[in-house]
Amino acid sequence: MLFVDYFKVSGQVVHTMQSQNGAVTGIAALNDRLYVSGTQQIAVYCPATFQYQQDLNFTCTDCGYQSNKFSCTNFRHRGRSFYSCADECNIFNMVGCDVNNCLYASDHGNSCIYKVSLDQNSMSLWSARNPHGLSVTNSHNLLVALNSCIWPLSEYSTDGVYIRRIDFPLSIDNPVHALQLSDGRYGVIHFSPAHQFSILGSDGRLVGSYCGDAGGMNEPRGIAVDERGRVFVADHNNNRILIINSRTLSAYPLPLPEECTLEGPYSLYYDTVNSRLYIGETSGRRVVCCKIL
Repeated sequence: MLFVDYFKVSGQVVHTMQSQNGAVTGIAALNDRLYVSGTQQIAVYCPATFQYQQDLNFTCTDCGYQSNKFSCTNFRHRGRSFYSCADECNIFNMVGCDVNNCLYASDHGNSCIYKVSLDQNSMSLWSARNPHGLSVTNSHNLLVALNSCIWPLSEYSTDGVYIRRIDFPLSIDNPVHALQLSDGRYGVIHFSPAHQFSILGSDGRLVGSYCGDAGGMNEPRGIAVDERGRVFVADHNNNRILIINSRTLSAYPLPLPEECTLEGPYSLYYDTVNSRLYIGETSGRRVVCCKIL
């Protein structure tokens, strides 16, 4: 199925698959495996056939808890020990790092970030205040959008060591997701003062915001960027994907065929090798894979 070639973009729906674990909160591809996170589990798929293989199993390095569910919140923060393997988690977002073959998931409710080492099938975690979106920076650190006025955007090492914070201008609040562009600037989704996408400089100053030529955003959630510098935003409640020019900040909806109406697009992953955009839904509980040309 071919997209109509609007604004020099064309593509093809490669596959649509139903999630094994409900709402899709994150998507990553590492070592010829596709990882799809639900609210408590991560499922493994074959990227070639899109067949479900298994739920990811791991052992918690802090307490030896073995499971395929992220329900262990055993960690130390500011000298206090938090231990409750019975607590329910709520994975908000997930990202993969191909440098150390690890997955990272944010648990907003328990204020922590999970690290899963795929080589060792082990899980560890560290405290972070209200973590939302996760991404990997150009220097292979973890960039975390924190729904907090104290540390709105923070950078950690892949082992959870705090590196620095990136302060926001006073005109921006409630960040949801952020990523670093190839030129060192940051693309940020935020909810205040409006649901919006903005570009920040490496020092955190505001460069500009989406100009609104494709209509207002309504609860944008996921963000990704391709090899040409085009930014994809999952405009969740508008059931569309916006493609934003990071220079002009103009945008247009990604054309989709009528038979592929999105239902709550939430998480995005862009495969630069195969020029594929993976779209994870919350309402539809699907992963839609599109070839971007």
